[in-house]
Amino acid sequence: MKAEPLNIRDKRFLINRLIEQAPVSTLVREFFKNADESAAGAASGNRRIEIYPTVIEGVRKLTFWNTGTGMDDRELKQATELSSSINKEMALDGNFGIGAKVSGLTMSREGIRYRSCKNGVVNEVVIGFDPDEQTYVRFPVELPDGTFDTVYDVTQAILDEGRETSFDWTEVVLFGECEDHDTVAEPLGKGKSQDRSFIPSAIFRRFARFSQGVEVRVDVAMTKGGGKDETGRTRRLKTLEEVVEDLPNHEWVEAPDGDVRVHFVHDPKHESYSHSLSALANPATSSTTFCALVHKGERYDIKSRKGWSSAAPNFGIPFGSKVLTVEIELADHLALPNQYRDGLTWPDDRSPMLVEDFDYYVRELMPEWVKDVIRSESPASDDNLDDLQSDLQKLLDEFRIPTATLSPSRRPSAIPTEGSDEGTDTSDPTNLETEFPELSEASEKDGTEVDPSKSQRAKHKKVRKAPEGSKLSRSAQSLERVPEIRILIDPEEIGEKNLKGRAGRYYKDAQTLFVNGLYSAAERMAVELDAELRTAGEAEVVRSAVMKASRKFMAFRVGKATCYAISKRLSDDWSSDDLDRATSPESLSLAADDYKQSISAAKRYAKELIRTADIPEEAAA
Repeated sequence: MKAEPLNIRDKRFLINRLIEQAPVSTLVREFFKNADESAAGAASGNRRIEIYPTVIEGVRKLTFWNTGTGMDDRELKQATELSSSINKEMALDGNFGIGAKVSGLTMSREGIRYRSCKNGVVNEVVIGFDPDEQTYVRFPVELPDGTFDTVYDVTQAILDEGRETSFDWTEVVLFGECEDHDTVAEPLGKGKSQDRSFIPSAIFRRFARFSQGVEVRVDVAMTKGGGKDETGRTRRLKTLEEVVEDLPNHEWVEAPDGDVRVHFVHDPKHESYSHSLSALANPATSSTTFCALVHKGERYDIKSRKGWSSAAPNFGIPFGSKVLTVEIELADHLALPNQYRDGLTWPDDRSPMLVEDFDYYVRELMPEWVKDVIRSESPASDDNLDDLQSDLQKLLDEFRIPTATLSPSRRPSAIPTEGSDEGTDTSDPTNLETEFPELSEASEKDGTEVDPSKSQRAKHKKVRKAPEGSKLSRSAQSLERVPEIRILIDPEEIGEKNLKGRAGRYYKDAQTLFVNGLYSAAERMAVELDAELRTAGEAEVVRSAVMKASRKFMAFRVGKATCYAISKRLSDDWSSDDLDRATSPESLSLAADDYKQSISAAKRYAKELIRTADIPEEAAA
């Protein structure tokens, strides 16, 4: 008997669940990707994508239009089936046609109108949710002759509008959640207003490149700058790849294995404007710096603004995330997109792939000019924390914690070891060749030959002694190094590092510890010190000294707590999750709150600062 393929018992339930569980955030990506693939097949010089508002009964509706091979009535009907595409190969690692309709219907239950011109004939179909059928359908319409159909010829209506039919094209219009839904202003759902340039900005962030020769134009009503209340004029949307030559510097650096390459881009703000240079070179979009994975020309796990600033220290960028963009491009075989194309997965177990999985590459491949940008963006500080770092290093050395060299890793650079059952339980004699004559004699003094496979008598060797008190160097000991401590006092930088209301944040991969200099514990300690020392010198000098002392000793308490947490690596009873919780901002904040333990030392330090500040310059010289 022939095997029976499995079928779907309740198709309506499966289709409804598939659509209603789909992410709306991929809507722009899906419709643009389909348009880009179709436009790539058009004649050279006519590969176009246009995004504009279509007014239906006085309400604006978001529209995607592209050239490329059109669809006749039968193809258009097939194209509106789920998991169905025209002129595309079905593949798990390709753009196989489930996303656009699913993401679109999630937001646009009122309907999605498809029009396609092929060989001078334009056909139309509208899909959406039918309340009577309680599922998603192709809506039937009544034709002038009284008949009904779901796919129908609208060529005459297109010609009456003065539109072109001499070449193939396709148009998609999103009606939204209801008739009065403005899908241009609220593309992700009614009541969810977006920035005016949301659509082109979303395309710019998601797509590292467009198909060869494809030109994208966006109506001025949907871009930043002039034209807010206009329509009919367009601006060209460019990729970062097209504008990067107008920026101060950029560089691609390839990893030795060839599977990963990193793009470093310096994109500062213009001296006279609040926009970045890339945004000025690409007026259709509002551009900000970001970090993302790039796979097959698309970006995933994009971190921008505060998300990028908070994560940047792990990538070796403690400062400068506002002017540095990092793209991590992966070889095709290294990743797979998930079902809805809103993230990448590892091919072996389909677990999510994150940009943090590749922070090692960014740190190791970073060019010197990028490090110069980071140094130039670092805030100026007169705090000398060398003695604090030294004291913490001595504390950490007492635990003799080795540096972490072997740990499970999902990075492609990690080479797993393989076990083997081959081999024997006994050793075989080996003829060892040596350069030392006294150990390589093959005969006894009396000339008797000796079997070279047999062991020889050990000879006395001179051992050179180290001076009294010598010990292994730090590199030989391979002990864990104390993290670099950076005290932040700029409220904006504190917010970007997600330190508001927290005393510190530890980035273990980058070995950096950020301390919030405006944390309440530092202020409370400063108030107590000021009350005791206000007569010790000029008011401004005293205030400055007590604040420096309060911040420095708070940094010491936070650093000490971090060192104790690191020391727990030696304990078998502590897991990696336990260690992460021990160095969490919340745990470090509790350590910072106990300022009473260090108030005496802070007082002595503040007095010394006041005393040296009161010494006249001539005497100090």
